[in-house]
Amino acid sequence: MARRSRGALLPAVSQPRPRRGELYRALRDAILDGRIAARERLPSSRQAARDYGVSRGLVEEVFAQLGDEGFLERTVGRGTFVSARISPRRRSPANVPRNGGAPVRPSTRGLALVDGANCREPPALRPFNAGVADTSAFPFATWQRLVARAQRTLGRDALGFADPRGLHDLRAAVARYLAQFRNLDCSADEVVIFNSAQQAVLALALLLLERGDAVWLEDPGYPGARSAFAMAGARIVPVPVDADGLRVADGKRRAPRARLAYVTPAHQYPTGAALSPARRAELLAWAAARGAYILEDDYDGEFRYDAPPRTALRVADPSGRVVYIGTLSKSMFVSLRLAFAVVPASLVEPLATVRTHLDGFTPPVAQLAMSLFMSEGHFATHLRRLRADYAAKRRALVATLAPLRPRGWRWSDEAAGLHLLIAHPDARHVRAVAAALPQLDLALASRYRMEPAGGDGLFLRFAGLDMAQIVAAGRALKAACARSSRSQS
Repeated sequence: MARRSRGALLPAVSQPRPRRGELYRALRDAILDGRIAARERLPSSRQAARDYGVSRGLVEEVFAQLGDEGFLERTVGRGTFVSARISPRRRSPANVPRNGGAPVRPSTRGLALVDGANCREPPALRPFNAGVADTSAFPFATWQRLVARAQRTLGRDALGFADPRGLHDLRAAVARYLAQFRNLDCSADEVVIFNSAQQAVLALALLLLERGDAVWLEDPGYPGARSAFAMAGARIVPVPVDADGLRVADGKRRAPRARLAYVTPAHQYPTGAALSPARRAELLAWAAARGAYILEDDYDGEFRYDAPPRTALRVADPSGRVVYIGTLSKSMFVSLRLAFAVVPASLVEPLATVRTHLDGFTPPVAQLAMSLFMSEGHFATHLRRLRADYAAKRRALVATLAPLRPRGWRWSDEAAGLHLLIAHPDARHVRAVAAALPQLDLALASRYRMEPAGGDGLFLRFAGLDMAQIVAAGRALKAACARSSRSQS
């Protein structure tokens, strides 16, 4: 085990009191492997001797030899440093054994999870893969001030374990926000904080499902939910989506005894359809009769631009079968890692316990800062600004693509959300444009369907792009679609 010292972390040795040769090799190899970097300071010989339980004279001998060989540079009054001339030797890839054996591979189940985990986001934003919040106008100075106040308020409590349910102040702030903005009546005691909506889905799946239980998933639908249910061992049943949202009748025909249904009723991911009143009533009646649960993922419900947000499905649930999931990262910034679930009171403690198996708890400083941001009115102001900005971005994108309508391209007229799905009834056009995207320097998410079907479209995520990027990328995409229409005619 590595020991801490004033300077670099010293490499581990196999014996409690190493001999001179072992100590020399341990330090030399650590320098050559880059574990102790060039120009990094080593602890004093006295400190190193205490750490290793050897005499200071032995450490001085080893340091002197490494200095003579060019590994160390020693200056009186400054200390001992790794030579700036040292270049670390190349190391074998972690999954390739150095003895020439077979590479380490995931299990069959692991490979299936990796293949199905289509929610891993690219590190660089490009048109149109920018499914993150626009932070260009984020009130960063205000946020910094609130984070500093949260740190002072929590003091040393910020360094210990935190409530796996989430900080009560944030749970109360979320409950107030949902009551005001989503007409969803709940108490802080029904709210559980998570790091992401996907983590909430996984925790709920682990809590509510037996292995092999059938789960309805929208098709096309959110890949992250698909991955979460696969990790929980559920039997995933794809249920088609149309202009009215989830086709509940198809779900009942395919898996009438399903234990759970996952839906995005306010703004279906990725088609943009809203679950119609008739389908909502049908889904709630099925869940009540079956004793099944509904996970309502309201991932961007606050971003409806020409009308108030749609009423949450949970509001119309008389039987308490709907669990509501939301995220704050879409309206704040993606690295905030704050989401929440509103669950029946009887599930709060069990769900919190399951959450401890995943990652324990959410760090409290960000939670308290977020609760202050909400309770002092900054969140409402920021959300209004974002809604105006995103509405303008969507209008610009739609206006740029408008000439494609006469060529058969279609998209939802619902002025909502942070993405736009454009489709063509002739799938050849979609395939031709998708194949041309690399040459256009455009990147689109595409693996959101479980069952192959015609009419899949191009998924354009625009929130994290600025207006100039949206217009330029929209023009490039429009030209590619027009070329496809001409070549296929």
